[in-house]
Amino acid sequence: MFIFVESNQGILFLWMMVIVPRIAAVSYLDTTPFLYGIKHEGNLRAELLLSDFTTTVSDFNSGRADLALVPVHVVPTLRQARIVTDYCIGYRGNDEDDEYLPIVDPHSPILHLFDGDHAPLSRLLDLDEPWAYAVWVAHIDTDPNLVEHLQHALTFGLERLYESLLDAGVPDPVESYDHLMHLDFGLDEQKHETLKKFWESGFKVPLHANPG
Repeated sequence: MFIFVESNQGILFLWMMVIVPRIAAVSYLDTTPFLYGIKHEGNLRAELLLSDFTTTVSDFNSGRADLALVPVHVVPTLRQARIVTDYCIGYRGNDEDDEYLPIVDPHSPILHLFDGDHAPLSRLLDLDEPWAYAVWVAHIDTDPNLVEHLQHALTFGLERLYESLLDAGVPDPVESYDHLMHLDFGLDEQKHETLKKFWESGFKVPLHANPG
């Protein structure tokens, strides 16, 4: 980026490096509104690093990503990280939404995190209270303005659920919209308490790569 500055000796050319923040996430149905907001809200200029959850966590831990959407079981293992924004991907924790749980979809990229007694997030499925399975994290020294811009971008996307699905070109936007409406994207105090109980239980399993 060039900036022209006038002086007594004429015009000086200054070179400024614009550092573009990087956001790591997995691209699949549940993250569609988030990714749409990041791409289209307008005030957040960032590079999206899209991959599986294993790489997402690695990119964050290595410092390659400034912000990331990660599965909740890895949060205590992250270096110098904090949970940010008022958003997550979660469920209300009642039986009527069972058909929308990730365990039901054999093609879900997060199935391996839930499927099986030793899967890292399997115990969340037994909870009656609302719970989150993925949260946004930032490094301790991440610019608060960047976090605020992310918050606005996520809000923008969630307010345009159907539009985000059309933009992503999902095969059945009506069915996909119904799925998203059964998720719970708000990270409230109740979910924070559920997360504390989950982490304090001491159940730790390394994040494995998606076999699919």
